[in-house]
Amino acid sequence: MALIRPCADLRNNYNEISKICHETKEPMYITRNGTNDLVVLCDEAYEKLKKDVEQIEEERIERLVSEHFDKQYASFEEFKKDLNKKIERALKDVEEGRYRTMDEFCAEMEEKYDIH
Repeated sequence: MALIRPCADLRNNYNEISKICHETKEPMYITRNGTNDLVVLCDEAYEKLKKDVEQIEEERIERLVSEHFDKQYASFEEFKKDLNKKIERALKDVEEGRYRTMDEFCAEMEEKYDIH
């Protein structure tokens, strides 16, 4: 059940609101002029929520990387072969002077995207 309190209660009944949030581990909606304005959580509930969101994001990223990898490569051996080929090409480019330093690259991107 949603816990809803007017904003004046934050000032007048802070200890009560804190106690309720800590006991229930539920969000409390604070209203201003009859509409939702803030959501208050105890620190423990907030940290759990943050951890849950981070876990969901990690799983999502892992799934997306796996899906991309599976579309690109039939096997890990194919991936290693492709990686070795790209490393060899990069080393050859460096030997032949076809490269930019990180400073040059960053300056180019700053100019291209007007980042200053």
